[in-house]
Amino acid sequence: MRPVSLFACLAALLPAFGGAVYGTERRVPLLNVSKGELPNDTALEGQSKLTIEDAPRELGGKALKVVYADGDSFGMSRGASERNWKPFAAVGFSAFNPSQRNVRLSFAVRHRGTAGFRTRVDLPVTLKPGKNDVRLSIDEIMNVNGSKPDLSDVVHWYLACESGQTPTLYFSDFWLVGGDAALTAGRTGNPTLGKSDPARLARIRAAKMPKFTQPLMFNTSEADAVLSALEVFPADNAFNQLVNDWPLHPDSKNIIASIGADKPFRYNPDMGFILVPPDQPRVAVKLVEYPGESDAGPYPVPENIPIEGWPAWHQRANTDPPTLAEVQRRPAQYEGDRHAIVVDPVNRMMYEFFTFGKTANGWAAGQASIFDLKTNKLRPDGWTSADAAGLPIFPAVVRYDEIQRGIVEHAMRVTVRRTRRAYVHPATHYASRLTDENLPRMGERLRLRANFDISEFSPPVQAILKGLKKYGMFVADNGIDWAISVAPDPRIPVLHEELRKIRGSDFEVVVAPQ
Repeated sequence: MRPVSLFACLAALLPAFGGAVYGTERRVPLLNVSKGELPNDTALEGQSKLTIEDAPRELGGKALKVVYADGDSFGMSRGASERNWKPFAAVGFSAFNPSQRNVRLSFAVRHRGTAGFRTRVDLPVTLKPGKNDVRLSIDEIMNVNGSKPDLSDVVHWYLACESGQTPTLYFSDFWLVGGDAALTAGRTGNPTLGKSDPARLARIRAAKMPKFTQPLMFNTSEADAVLSALEVFPADNAFNQLVNDWPLHPDSKNIIASIGADKPFRYNPDMGFILVPPDQPRVAVKLVEYPGESDAGPYPVPENIPIEGWPAWHQRANTDPPTLAEVQRRPAQYEGDRHAIVVDPVNRMMYEFFTFGKTANGWAAGQASIFDLKTNKLRPDGWTSADAAGLPIFPAVVRYDEIQRGIVEHAMRVTVRRTRRAYVHPATHYASRLTDENLPRMGERLRLRANFDISEFSPPVQAILKGLKKYGMFVADNGIDWAISVAPDPRIPVLHEELRKIRGSDFEVVVAPQ
């Protein structure tokens, strides 16, 4: 370590990075220890011992245990973590020092402008005995020579041990937090308590939910009546916020161009669901791909649960469409996302599954997520859901009863082919290695331009377009560019020809007002 007075002052001024602040800021992982990620770079070629273990009580969960070799370092090199640090407020992590002495480390950053030691970042970090919460302010990070680093392209970051020390230390996840990449939301709320439509809420609460004792398929009039009285998330939830007056994202045009300004708008008749009564028997579902990022069962899965695309997609794509039982059979190898959704409207609970189906040994899925529709609770940061963004699917699906009502009164779900290695509220997960700032993040909010003329479209399409102006849509998964999800309900007419008249350039990216 090479101490410099400026850095010593900075280290002394670093505020605590505790739960009260940490929990209310958006985060993008630099090193996701809690998910088992190990550093991909050490200076002394494996002389230090790095393992993922149960953390000391003070940290909780999993921790990276580092038995430092003298003068060694660990960190992440190019392409292994987020490279653009400029939009964020700070780098943060927690560490536990089990010894009775201070341990002196150096947090170093090499970036696009680094041409030697003096043009890299080298910040002193002292870990006192016990737990240490560290926050390094992005605005105050400087090169050794006092110049401003190019943090838009970080090549390599690492945490080095001063020569003459061989400490054993424990580290939590390393995060980029806050700043423009964040919305200052509480973990269970939305960022600005944005406006919702009181008329919508009054209509839902005035409707009486009919009683039912058997599972109801989504494409039935009985399900329509139940859905008309179902309040999906609180009024201030992100899915229910009005975005028609939100400010444009400063890079809106570039983000739209990255998706395809000239590409047509589309839809997928994909996301069916089933409504179950409150006493629906619960069954086991074997989780085979993401059990560590799933909510535990058993789950209220009925025998007639639909699988993604059933029935309308299969009916329109096949002269001899398969039966539901045939569609439910889970293939031995991946053959599409095979989403499945169960909604308990009485208890206002929702269960969503990825790669779901029936095997010789019962139901199985790649992942399972449970959402409480009575709260704004999100998935844990860094966790996926049945959707890549960590978002719920059902609240974003265009349904028949909404089209009949004349407007889709919630944010919708859209897929794009290329996304960025980042996410924004209310998303909790990314699914990309790309770091181009012009690519949309998971959870990016888009809306249809206010001056887009919808008068020549049919009433069903107008219902969708009105909703896109008022509530917008979330980037939720990687897939076909500009494709929203519509229930595969045979009562919904084919929408392709009309929707394809709309282009990517008719949309804009928005951000929540601060």
